[in-house]
Amino acid sequence: MAMRFLSAILALSVHLSLLSPLSSVGAAEPPAKLLFAYGAISNNVTPLWIAKDQGFLRKYGLDADLVFIIAGRAAQAMLAGQVALSLVGATHVTNAVTGGGDLTMVLGLQNRLDYLFVARPTIKNAEELKGKKVAIGTPSGSASLATYVALDHLGLNPRRDNIVLLGVGGVPERMAALRAGSVEATILSPEFGQIVTSEGYRVLLDTGKENIPFQS
Repeated sequence: MAMRFLSAILALSVHLSLLSPLSSVGAAEPPAKLLFAYGAISNNVTPLWIAKDQGFLRKYGLDADLVFIIAGRAAQAMLAGQVALSLVGATHVTNAVTGGGDLTMVLGLQNRLDYLFVARPTIKNAEELKGKKVAIGTPSGSASLATYVALDHLGLNPRRDNIVLLGVGGVPERMAALRAGSVEATILSPEFGQIVTSEGYRVLLDTGKENIPFQS
């Protein structure tokens, strides 16, 4: 895990150096002030937070304010010119470009799915999800796509098996819905999945162990 973060930070720094016309803080011009959005609260954002805290962004001429905007809205903010850079899933870039938008993906931090598909303790196996509700994020987001992949991997089809997919929002909203019992399952990044499993919730699928290709 530590090596993955270090590699991601290095890759992020290299790409920032390519994006920025300034080579260091000591350059003639002051760092460019901009908004840098991140679309989810998860360990995937750790390299960005470290890059900010350790001064890597300023080193390459970027005075960036990091702001959380749920991924779908972050992509829209970029298209509107309100945000210069975003750390969002590749699905949002693809959707924007196929819709005629002008976005460019310069770096992917992951090439495999890494989510936990977690259910309430009363759900003993995937078969018991039939006719139940599952929380997803934004319809075109990585977490939602991961949910479809997880269900398919478990032999389930939402339409055939009468599984209702509810777009409840980001990680905090999905965790709250799971705990409140308004849904029977949801997809979470590993660090948040581990929190709810410590409370007795059940992992139906660890996509990180299935080696499922996915660009994020």
